[in-house]
Amino acid sequence: METPNPKRQCRDDFSSIQSPNSVAIAPDFNQNDFDSTISSFLLLPDSPYNSIGCSFDRVLGQVLDSASEASGDDSVRDRLIDRTNKLAFLLLESTKRFSRMRSTHYNYNSWSLPEELTIKVFSGLDTKSLMQASACCTMFRKCSIDPLCYSHIDLKMGGKRVFDEIVCSMIHKAGKELRSLKLGRVISSRKGSSFTSTCLTSVIRNHGFNGGLLRSLQLYNLVSTGTKSLCAMLSVCPNLTDLMIANLKQILEQVLKTLTKNPRLLIERLFLQNNIDLIPASGLSSSTVEAFVTSCPSLTWLKLVGFGLKEETARNLAEGFPKLTYMNLSKTPGISGRFLRDLRISCRDSTIKTLILRDCPSLERREIGYFLDSLLNGHFKFIRQIDVTSEVIADGGKEIIVGKYILSKLKEQRSDVTVVAKSVCF
Repeated sequence: METPNPKRQCRDDFSSIQSPNSVAIAPDFNQNDFDSTISSFLLLPDSPYNSIGCSFDRVLGQVLDSASEASGDDSVRDRLIDRTNKLAFLLLESTKRFSRMRSTHYNYNSWSLPEELTIKVFSGLDTKSLMQASACCTMFRKCSIDPLCYSHIDLKMGGKRVFDEIVCSMIHKAGKELRSLKLGRVISSRKGSSFTSTCLTSVIRNHGFNGGLLRSLQLYNLVSTGTKSLCAMLSVCPNLTDLMIANLKQILEQVLKTLTKNPRLLIERLFLQNNIDLIPASGLSSSTVEAFVTSCPSLTWLKLVGFGLKEETARNLAEGFPKLTYMNLSKTPGISGRFLRDLRISCRDSTIKTLILRDCPSLERREIGYFLDSLLNGHFKFIRQIDVTSEVIADGGKEIIVGKYILSKLKEQRSDVTVVAKSVCF
């Protein structure tokens, strides 16, 4: 297997420019100054492409005019244009070489077998098998440079570590073809994943070029990314339909405000889970909820876990989305369930099919009883599943107990409804 070789000699198609032996070097030539000039050019801050293009046109035009006037020979223009083309070609070739070196280095480190064993394995193949393996390698090498191969990036890991450089490289290769992105450590951990805000800047760079057509974004336990980076990324992804952020360290209010800045929000599925270390959990102002509800007419699936939502907020979320079928407000410390009583009339024909209020320490049995009675009276016609179980009783939470009588009545009149709760005979 070929290993990276940083000392590999450059192929020189323009020896008059690149080879120091083929041209006379000016007495005052300083290689350090030359390298410094190129470094300054390459380290220019990101700017709109049209702005950079205008700068090139303006400077090149000034240089051509100045050289032509100084020499009085119009052919100088042609020679300068030809020289500029050669310099641009050399820069492009150098960039391609280092890109290949990075890919080779990554492949070399990712291959699990040592070089000696790899050679032994391939040397044992017959000629036909070796040709087939070579053809496969050639095919994969060609496919690996196609942006469509990276349109769906899934780097959510259990215990493995994946670093920012790999994420940035794959997002760069995907370009505008990026459609879904999954990052982070799925297993909940206080340590979080190895990703930082750097991996998110790959989507933000070039004014969000890579995130313009992104449809699905799932981030797990990215505890090292800041609110600013996350919100900046969301602001350049106007076509998101599926957003999931588990173990959210950022403030819920800021995230939703960023989403509602998009006048044509397309989100259909939204899952935000509060960070386990943030106590008390962040809440929402009524103005943010109102703006969010107005901006998301297509939302069908909502899961907000561990946030400090109030009864009024829960009610507005339940009745505000015309297509909502799934609602999960588990681990919400401040709701008693009163909002369900308020919804009996306004949501008689609610489209909600699944309601999850698991591990809500302030949830009251009386309010759940009123809610189940409303089902017997014909409210919430489309609801199919209700879950009010609790696994945090030892931490001060209350277990919701539902009488077997009302469960039996529900089974008779609403046999399509499943209630998940502890039941007793009364």
